[in-house]
Amino acid sequence: MTHIIAIALCIAGFACLCAAMVRHQPDFVGRKLDTGTSHRLRHTGFSLLLAALAVDMIGLGAGYGAIAWCAHLTLGAGLVLFRLNRAIARRPAKARAAPKN
Repeated sequence: MTHIIAIALCIAGFACLCAAMVRHQPDFVGRKLDTGTSHRLRHTGFSLLLAALAVDMIGLGAGYGAIAWCAHLTLGAGLVLFRLNRAIARRPAKARAAPKN
């Protein structure tokens, strides 16, 4: 059960961090978010990743918890990245062109 909770926290944390990035907001959220919302998402994402570390260390001990946390971070980031890549692939080719700044 520890692993499931930690993985869910990592996925949620990386999703918040992805949504906080201006570059990924149109693909991940569907629109640009204001600066305050981005800051709150960033803080929430880091807090969720730290909560996953706490869950792993409490459930598995400090040594194994830290190792499991690294694995959970990898899995969570990979799943969020997969979701982001699918969202980008579903856009029309014209919309995939890099924005000019």
